[in-house]
Amino acid sequence: MPDFPTEGSPPFINRMLTIAEWRDYVANYDFGRLAPSRLVLHHTYRPDETMWRGLTTMRGIQKFYAGKGWTAGPHIFTGPDGIWLATPMAQIGIHAGTGNGSLAQGWYSIGLEMVGYFDRVLPSGKVWEHSVAVMGELSRRLKIPPRQLISFHRDYTNQKSCPGWAVTKEWVWSQVEAYLNNAAPPPALPPGQIGTPSPDEERLIETLLEEGYRHKTKGQGYNADWAFHQYALEHQLGMPMGPSVRMKFEGKEYNYQPFARDTLYCEVPNWGEVKTLSDLLGGSIPSSGLGRALLEATYQAGGSPFRPDWAFHQYAVARKLGPPVGKSAQITVDGKQYAYQAFAVDTLYNLVPNWKDVRQLSQISTATDPATVRLRDALLTETYRQAGTTYRPDWAFHQLARQWAIGAPLAQSYQVTLEKTTYALQPFALDVLYNVVPKWSEVKRLSDLARQHGMPVLGAAMPAPVLAVRSAEITPPTDGGFNITQVAPPALAFSERGGERVSMVVLHAIPGPVAETIAAMTDFNSRFATHYLISLDGHIYRLVDEAKAAWHAGFATSGGTRYNLNRISIGIALERPAGWPATRDAGNTDAQVRALRWLLRQLDGRYRLDPDAIVLWSSLAGSDEEALAGLPLGALREALMG
Repeated sequence: MPDFPTEGSPPFINRMLTIAEWRDYVANYDFGRLAPSRLVLHHTYRPDETMWRGLTTMRGIQKFYAGKGWTAGPHIFTGPDGIWLATPMAQIGIHAGTGNGSLAQGWYSIGLEMVGYFDRVLPSGKVWEHSVAVMGELSRRLKIPPRQLISFHRDYTNQKSCPGWAVTKEWVWSQVEAYLNNAAPPPALPPGQIGTPSPDEERLIETLLEEGYRHKTKGQGYNADWAFHQYALEHQLGMPMGPSVRMKFEGKEYNYQPFARDTLYCEVPNWGEVKTLSDLLGGSIPSSGLGRALLEATYQAGGSPFRPDWAFHQYAVARKLGPPVGKSAQITVDGKQYAYQAFAVDTLYNLVPNWKDVRQLSQISTATDPATVRLRDALLTETYRQAGTTYRPDWAFHQLARQWAIGAPLAQSYQVTLEKTTYALQPFALDVLYNVVPKWSEVKRLSDLARQHGMPVLGAAMPAPVLAVRSAEITPPTDGGFNITQVAPPALAFSERGGERVSMVVLHAIPGPVAETIAAMTDFNSRFATHYLISLDGHIYRLVDEAKAAWHAGFATSGGTRYNLNRISIGIALERPAGWPATRDAGNTDAQVRALRWLLRQLDGRYRLDPDAIVLWSSLAGSDEEALAGLPLGALREALMG
């Protein structure tokens, strides 16, 4: 049977069915070339049952989505009066971010919104009766058991309790199974520990996210159901720097949105298949193609045209500093002329006319000498001015924003009231700062509040030079308690592997403190970097993604053939005391060796390395000096023999 017609924007059917009508509707429904394979259960929170007015409420929800730029929504709403159809079930909806699915991935989900708020009580009455009928009949029609079909919104985002902390999967599954078997449902178990965050904290987090998201998005704000927003939170990309927009390129339609650290895009309507501009560019600036079109659109969102020949723009692309927040300009401080341009993550500057000597404002954020402080405050004043705000060096918000390197401000400081508590807040590109009024000096961060509940941390930088986030692609440690700290910004001394397989690990001994080594490897002009650096006390830092060929080993010639060792190797630098090897004493390396053995086991799990894959850089260079580095090579090679 043909589906009911839609109306308005986003296109909603806005028709109510009884349970009997729903059974007939879904039993004869034509899903087209791809049928759904999941159902994602939600609760509306607001409106609840007391606010529900049937068609009037449905059109109000539709209008709300339209105001946020949504092009689709959930498929079904179950209210006290009946089963309401919204987005046609044959189309991919927007309701669960990456849980929406996509045509390209070969699956998608049905979004079911139960009217009500179920953090403290279970759904019941007509709302639950209608919800069970929807889930049961879809299970029957799709021939997918409830335990395989039904998932929760909170499975796809840890920003929400949805469909309510009181609702458990076992209870939902058992209720739907009873419906399918025409049996009495089992009694509800007493509610267990209600999850975290608490409802009040959840509302505060979501309010702060909304305030951070709304200023650059023309009212779209924060949408926990959007795959872009889920991805941005999970990958610490910071706040959006422009709205979600569509563009056409070479006959295809794309959706894209610039964030502080990257621009996200997908091919319409594959909402769940999120891709990043940085991956598309691969470290280069193309002269044409989709990557160039997205790059120019990103800069246009920041109000400045992209100039591929400008050092500022080359540097900003390489460092993932996001779109500009103002045009390039010049300023005079202490009789010296500087060029500068503010970007989402940082402000770049140079002494005129040293155009290639690009510096970052964050690198002088903790300066104490008077001349550098004057330069820093002048650049901060201009950055805030370009962002439409005023820099107040005596304000706690601005002092801490500088110290924490959370990027450009997105709006002036202002106040909001939530649950009878008034908060002062100011959103920045990488975080939102807030305090309870009038406790002006007790500044808190949205990222810290989120982190307390195991939520993504938005991309807010930790004190220089490293950022302890984003190790999701590394296998979690099973012994030793080791973890990997991602250096931010990462090193740029790398190229592509060109399809070569990793078959070698090259160990380097680097004298001097870890902070100095990181600074040297991440310098914009550096031509040397390893994938990892391990300190003497056993901390592991990542500077280059393993998928890239870090520039650390160079070339070798064998049998007249020249080999690019960078393409086939992982480079690991080992901290050594300043003055080594002249000192002949590497100190206590026990913690470092334990960390190295752990890392080697992780690498072996990914690349199946031979024990003789471990080589010392000094042996490749024709020297034996690193044999004195306190490394038990036999024990290290045993790590690859498990």
